[in-house]
Amino acid sequence: MDQTHARALEALQPFVALATSNSATSPRFVANIVTNATSAPQTYVFAELLETPTIQALAAPDTPAEYKGYLKLLEIFAWGTWQEYQATPNLPKLSAEQTLKLRLLSLLTLATTTKPLTYQTLMNSLSLPTTADLESLVTTAIYANLISARLSPASTPPTINVTSVAPLRDVQPQSLPQMVTLLTEWESRCGEVVTDLETEIARVKANAQKRFAKEQAYRDRLDEAVQRRQPETGREGGNAADKRAGKSGFGRGFDRMAFGLGRNKREADDFDEDDGFASGDNGEAAASRMDIDEGAGVGRGGSRQTKRVVGRKA
Repeated sequence: MDQTHARALEALQPFVALATSNSATSPRFVANIVTNATSAPQTYVFAELLETPTIQALAAPDTPAEYKGYLKLLEIFAWGTWQEYQATPNLPKLSAEQTLKLRLLSLLTLATTTKPLTYQTLMNSLSLPTTADLESLVTTAIYANLISARLSPASTPPTINVTSVAPLRDVQPQSLPQMVTLLTEWESRCGEVVTDLETEIARVKANAQKRFAKEQAYRDRLDEAVQRRQPETGREGGNAADKRAGKSGFGRGFDRMAFGLGRNKREADDFDEDDGFASGDNGEAAASRMDIDEGAGVGRGGSRQTKRVVGRKA
């Protein structure tokens, strides 16, 4: 509950207690309760006081005419406006405190029903003669936490920009059926919106599932194609390697070397079956086919050369 509304309810409780007490028997006493309640500085709600049997008894036929108007006066303070008070005859005259209170309450109603809230509109509705009186009333409402507003006297036309209004006006009983109808229509529209949202959510989920299934099927086909391609790529890669080795001659040379064959005739002689290291039957070494002359000598260019004769047959 809003703090301002809670304080207003608390301020009304002493008057409710008086209206429900055994001493509230005469119309004059009840009229005094209404006067004091509407004049108190912190009382801005009056529905609870209006509901008491003592206050409602003012509408009885045997109530003196001078006191019957107090029931209507309290109703105007509860949910009426300053204009309604002026348009209703036979109402009690207001004190200065009651006049200020009713104008403040009327300002709350106008702030929620009138757009834009111009100076001239408020001055006509509240019977204020000057702009200074209007600005003083609005300032009082702001400091009492009844509204949050900003005065704009230099705008064209001069206006009051209200940003929030305290919930201090009571609901007129005759307006309850209309409010119930409006709330029922609002509830129906909310239900339709919720239904539409649920339908849209279901559609989005279904589309997401279809998209996921399609992507999963694509990934499965891609994986299957990759797995089927891998063995073929392995075989083609081996054949290509053999072909490249054959073209370069490295493969043939490597095979010939593995079987003791050189890449030319000289190397073939070097790897002949009689390699010069075999021993004869008498244990003496066979005539070696490898003569090494490592004598010192200087060839052309002044460099030392070593003569090596390898693999020559005797």
